[in-house]
Parts: sequence; structure tokens; C-alpha cells
Amino acid sequence: MKRFLFAIIVSFCFNLTFGQGSIVLSDKPFVITHKKDTTIERVLNTHAAFLNLSPEEKAVVYWVNYARQNPKVFSNTILLPFLEQFPEAKSSYTRSLLSDLSTRSSLPALAPVKKLNDAAESHAKDLGLNQHSISHQSSKGESFKDRLNKFGDFECASENVYEGKEDGLQAVLFLLIDAGVQNLGHRKNILDPAMKYIGVSFFPAKGSDNRFFMVQDFSCN
Repeated sequence: MKRFLFAIIVSFCFNLTFGQGSIVLSDKPFVITHKKDTTIERVLNTHAAFLNLSPEEKAVVYWVNYARQNPKVFSNTILLPFLEQFPEAKSSYTRSLLSDLSTRSSLPALAPVKKLNDAAESHAKDLGLNQHSISHQSSKGESFKDRLNKFGDFECASENVYEGKEDGLQAVLFLLIDAGVQNLGHRKNILDPAMKYIGVSFFPAKGSDNRFFMVQDFSCN
């Protein structure tokens, strides 16, 4: 069985909201027949900050943008096949996500930027090397706001943290489903129309062969 954890902190300029949840899945691959959206890929490939990412980090950025720009198609071609192959993931949270995506309009794309990639990489590395569980506080006791301010001046920002397999699509799916997180904060971050930019980083957890931390940072400026 595979177990995935995730946690959230949102909108440091306003209110801080914390939550954590988990999903347990059968240990088998998720098979999809999706054809990549060449328009999204072409636009992402114009950003140096995207080209410098690993393949799974690129997958996170691609699938976040795909879900934002094509919510109904994402629901039909990705989420529904996922639930068919992993029925154990079905819950009130997946039902709410299906409903949410069916009524959403297309959102603007998120552009990958170096300062957010650097912020995400710094925290993912700290989590992987120095911390045994998900946290938005650094191993030195720095808050999300203090950590992010090292990389730029942000008017508004948010962060998602995932712990599990190094798989960009599954990470995005679990954060969108938000099982066990009553305020659906991960989902709200990914689908926040105010956000314009994204940074992503995976880093392996020390002492584990197949466990990674993945950090997503978002900002509106």
C-alpha cells in the first residue's frame, strides 16, 4: 500500500490556515491515455525557470496549469480514470472535487519563476534533510513568511507541501482532492484566480528509498 501525506499554509498576508490529510492507495501504476496539451507545453517551454526543473517538477507545473485552464476536461480525462483505477480513493472529498471542477471556468495560467523555484527548493531540501514530517516552519524555526521573504518581496503568497512518491501528477491529484482537509486549502491554492506565478521542488526524504517532499509556492506578484 502507498500512503501520501500533504499539508498546507495559505495567504500569509491575511489568514494562516493549516491542515493535513492522507490517502492510501494500492501499489500499482496509474495508467492514462491523455495527450499532452501542446499549447500549455509550448508556453511553459518559453520560461527558463520551467526548463531548469526536473521531469517530475515539470509535471507538477503542467498538471496544475492543465487543471486550472481545463477543469472539466481534467475531471473527465484524469480524475475519473484515476478513481476508476483506485476506487479506494473515492470519498466525499473526491465527490466535492468532481462537483467543483464541473462548475469552474478556465483560470489564467501560472508562470514558473526562479524566485519561487528557489524558495520551494530551499524548503523541500530542509524538509528532506532535517525534518521527519511535513511542516511549513524551517528546521531553524523560520515561518513561511520569513522563509519566502529571503527570495523576494511578495504581496500575497501561498504554499502546499506534499509527502509521498516522486510523481508530479499524483501529487497534484492528491492536493486537489484534499482528503481530510476540511477547508480544502490545497485545492483553493491551486485553483486560486489571484495567483499568477508558481515554483516547485521535489527532494528525497533522508533515509527513505522512495519518499519525497514536494513544495509548491504560489504568488500574485
